[in-house]
Amino acid sequence: MPVTGRARPRRDLVMQGSPSWPDVSATLSDSAVSVEVLPVDPGAGEACLRRTGATVDSWLGAMAMHTGGLLVDHGWLRVYGGGSPARRLPDLAEVNPDPEASGYLLVGADVLGGRYVIRGRDPEPDAAGVVLPGKPGEICYLGPDTLRWEPLEWTYRDWLSLMLGGAVADFYHDLRWPGWEAEAPGVPLDRLLSLYPPVYTKEGRAGLADAERQAVPADELYGLIDELTAERAAG
Repeated sequence: MPVTGRARPRRDLVMQGSPSWPDVSATLSDSAVSVEVLPVDPGAGEACLRRTGATVDSWLGAMAMHTGGLLVDHGWLRVYGGGSPARRLPDLAEVNPDPEASGYLLVGADVLGGRYVIRGRDPEPDAAGVVLPGKPGEICYLGPDTLRWEPLEWTYRDWLSLMLGGAVADFYHDLRWPGWEAEAPGVPLDRLLSLYPPVYTKEGRAGLADAERQAVPADELYGLIDELTAERAAG
């Protein structure tokens, strides 16, 4: 996992191979779904790059250096980058205060509280004894409907390319309701949509169109999902 607790010297950042931004930029331009590229202050992007330990030759590093983040498919999917204080989207370093301890790097989230992480090397079980599935360096997804971590067998580049290529629609087909396209963009980026009945219940999944939906603080919904995921893993 391209993360370290020590900041890299600037020379290391720019000397790690060829920059990946041209490839990322081309993929964004060819996106099959709507995507908003949030601007980033150059100093903030470089600071995020240093704090995460990513390099400019990686797609992750390019995202941190050149974007404040992405809002994909009407804002349904948020991809973290160098941060956007104006839009209240945190940067990669902010959402990963201690990736070595957690065993993963959070790289994106959906509006319902599902999270995408890059699995680290030899992760330790968390407090509930949960260990992420899959291989190091690949994406795992914690679904708000399944309450379990699933290995997607994609690299970060695969994940971003596929979602921008249209896979996001199929991936979330069963979690969307009529009119979601108009609702998702209005959710502040430091908040998520909490549904009642919840999407992890049979009633919630069957009644998405009629569910009560409320924008709640992201940390609040993440905490609830983590708690329920741990309970389910414990049996």
